[in-house]
Amino acid sequence: MSTPKPTTSTGFVDPLTGRTVRRHTDTGAYFVKASGTAHFWGRVLDALVFLVGYAVLAVILAVVRESMMDSGSALGYNDGLWLTLYVVLWFVGLFVYGMIWGSVGSVGDAAAGMRSVRIKNGTTAGAWLGGWRAICWSFFPFFVVMLIASAISGGGDDTWDPKFAAIDRRSGIAQGQQPVPDPKAAAAEQAAAAERHNLPNLYGQRPDARP
Repeated sequence: MSTPKPTTSTGFVDPLTGRTVRRHTDTGAYFVKASGTAHFWGRVLDALVFLVGYAVLAVILAVVRESMMDSGSALGYNDGLWLTLYVVLWFVGLFVYGMIWGSVGSVGDAAAGMRSVRIKNGTTAGAWLGGWRAICWSFFPFFVVMLIASAISGGGDDTWDPKFAAIDRRSGIAQGQQPVPDPKAAAAEQAAAAERHNLPNLYGQRPDARP
């Protein structure tokens, strides 16, 4: 079964941004993808927010360990235990942030005016799937490269997951405005129609020409 992608043009553009209007494959509702630049910086902000939060928790954990070492507790000297705790804290923190991202939206979503939704029907991932998506995201070292490529191409796809796209919540479509015809699509259609009309005239023959 092929994965739906928001690449099929509707022949309309957004009245505010001028970007291509897409259609959710199941519901038929219109949407506009966030710009590549907004998507890039939104996800960069998400990464920074998570790293700052993790750093704060890691410092607290280090203070607790230092306190245990000062008190003579053997657990304070168990390097393997504390390394495991730091790793567990990383993934638990990612999952919690992903739950927020998949349910009410992340900090990056709010700052960039976008929201990650399913392409087929426009629904969010939800807390459970959102948490797992965040963990999967952490396993993709080329995520930043893909984000940069998305920003350059102007796309707002959720990079590694083709089932989701970041929609622009500040677009005219999101605010209830109606899409407008795409001048480029209309021009291309007129050119194609003119070409079809001229085909019978090739070699100086009319459609009703007789041999």
